[in-house]
Amino acid sequence: MANKLVDLVYWRKMRKTGVVFTGLVIGLASLFQLSAITVLSHVCLGVMCVTFPLRLYYKLLELLRWNPGGEHPFQSYLDYDSSLTDKETVMLVEEVVLLVAFAVTEIKRLLFIDSIIDSIKFVVLLYLLTYVGILTNGLTLVITGVSVCLIA
Repeated sequence: MANKLVDLVYWRKMRKTGVVFTGLVIGLASLFQLSAITVLSHVCLGVMCVTFPLRLYYKLLELLRWNPGGEHPFQSYLDYDSSLTDKETVMLVEEVVLLVAFAVTEIKRLLFIDSIIDSIKFVVLLYLLTYVGILTNGLTLVITGVSVCLIA
């Protein structure tokens, strides 16, 4: 998984990175005008507008006996096992718990001034973020972050 992300960030497969980058930017930009639920439903409807006619076409070919195998066009996706084993589930939960525990410990350390220098840095960062928050909204920052990550 990490190797695939590195390949995307460093543009090792230009076509795949371009498609992912374009999809991310269009998806994030659409969230400016519409809610996340509306965007998700429109994306699912767009997928259904492609998959449903294709499935009907294959069914028609099967009825006309031009497709004797009667293959389902998306059988490979339906057969893919996306469930997690018990071991994988425990491993993921442990990672999430460790990340949350680390974040809580770090925020507690910064808020209750364990180290004066680190807490001053944190205060300056929070102060600068108030100005960033006034000028932009969170979605603009996400789009900028994605752009910087994939372009730089």
